[in-house]
Amino acid sequence: MKRENRILKHPEFDEIIRNHPFVRSKNFVIHYRAGTSDHARIGIAVGKKNGNAVMRNRIKRQVRSMICEEIDLNSSIDLIIIVRTSFDVGKFHSNKDELHSSLTKIGDHN
Repeated sequence: MKRENRILKHPEFDEIIRNHPFVRSKNFVIHYRAGTSDHARIGIAVGKKNGNAVMRNRIKRQVRSMICEEIDLNSSIDLIIIVRTSFDVGKFHSNKDELHSSLTKIGDHN
């Protein structure tokens, strides 16, 4: 994902999480809002309970690769994907299917 497609500022994360709707699943909580720019922007949050820094970075890399296949980055939407502690790195395909179904629910809400 390019830098222009990421949400990096902590206050912006907080604003989206506090004030906008969300979709929950077993391994993800996805907060979303209509985009403020002409392309999709995505933020990924992985808490310290998910493991050490190496494991958290591995989880973020996996989620980024899932996103590249699932989301049209030309659409105007902002997403914050929070990865829950139940996320298992070894179950990539089932996690990808779960993320896909959660993103489909977001499409239904818009």
